Amino acid sequence: MQNISNYIKATLFFDDFSEIKVKKEQGFTLQQFNYECSRKRNNMGMPYGPTQTTVLKFLIKSLPDGYLKEVYKRLDENTDSSFSIVFNATFRMDENGENTLSDYDSALIITGFVISVDESYGEGPQTSKATANLMMTDVEFLTKSITYVGSGNMKTTLNINF
Repeated sequence: MQNISNYIKATLFFDDFSEIKVKKEQGFTLQQFNYECSRKRNNMGMPYGPTQTTVLKFLIKSLPDGYLKEVYKRLDENTDSSFSIVFNATFRMDENGENTLSDYDSALIITGFVISVDESYGEGPQTSKATANLMMTDVEFLTKSITYVGSGNMKTTLNINF
């Protein structure tokens, strides 16, 4: 009988992973993320109209030595950008000796704008001793579209009206 992990591992990449070759070193482990997509409802409860403004919030754990310059760069820009959240990613050594993404269960490709970055370092009320030397970074991302990539590279895109 095969053991199955009860932990869903999510990795964040700073680009659309389907367009570039991503390396393990380019990813960040997501500690937490959430978003809510909704539409207006009429008196009978039937949804109508476009998807309303959606903010994706995520928390990543990283080393405090400049790995998050890309987040601040995107906060400063006035153009949309993409993030990819890949679930249960598997990496393998390629012909160049680099750990590249070889397989995954599913993924989200989110396009939009970074609107907030909040960092905390050291021991605090929610920080354990094991994570005391790591930077915890909360990012809020105003979404323009969310693309779900499932098995067999099936893609479904939700465009969001903001």
